[in-house]
Amino acid sequence: MKEDPLKHLFEDWEYVQSRIRQAQTLFLFLDYDGTLTPIVSRPELALCPSEVKRHLEKLRDLPSVYLAIISGRSLEDLRKKVGVSGIIYAGNHGLEIENPDGRHKKFLSSARTRELKRITQNVRNSLKEIPGMFFEEKGPILSVHYRNVPQKFFDRILQVLKEELQPWKGRWKMASGKMVFEIRPNVDFHKGEAVREILKPFPSLGLLPIYLGDDQTDEDAFRVLKGQGVSVLIGPSGFSSEADFFLRNPDEVQEFLFKCQGVRRAGSECPRAI
Repeated sequence: MKEDPLKHLFEDWEYVQSRIRQAQTLFLFLDYDGTLTPIVSRPELALCPSEVKRHLEKLRDLPSVYLAIISGRSLEDLRKKVGVSGIIYAGNHGLEIENPDGRHKKFLSSARTRELKRITQNVRNSLKEIPGMFFEEKGPILSVHYRNVPQKFFDRILQVLKEELQPWKGRWKMASGKMVFEIRPNVDFHKGEAVREILKPFPSLGLLPIYLGDDQTDEDAFRVLKGQGVSVLIGPSGFSSEADFFLRNPDEVQEFLFKCQGVRRAGSECPRAI
């Protein structure tokens, strides 16, 4: 990862907006929690602000602009939270992808489903005495949230999860995010693969993908777009990241979406040079 501090996106806005203006096709990839909406104590409390929805709808309606929301949430939960039609949704870090023309979804085998149920039951039993735990069953993924857990229990949680997964080595793996551990099937999928899958139908010539995300899980997408698009980390600039720029918080993401509308709308109203 880069060690140099990231540059704030708006400090280099002349360069970025020129790329947005000149792109034949603009594709915006947006994480949900911590990007479109602030991080909150429990996942169900993270509601998408109405102003964000309006920005997404206006961008969706512009010519040659496409949007995808990519999240660790389940596809159904993500679609319900955002509530904007005519865009792409990718849930469970890309394990489930739905576009306006149909759905591409990877299902677990019945054997894998039984395994995850067993793992989930064991993890719940082992951690039931720890206050503040929250378990989120998302189909093929189990999320273990510890944001509301006293810090003295953090090591214990990690130890329990490692012990529970030991018998399933090679079939299940653990990943970490912001105050959450996830138990996932050990298959090749992540947000970077989701970006590749979504971009497959689009010619690369004249395409500008821009990805905004705040979490460690977004780094895979930043790497995939290296040298091809623009990647933006949401949060403080002090963290090392594969991103090109940073924005401080979801409020600045809203401002970016508004600026994008203006640039693309102005471009669509002006005749292109031949």
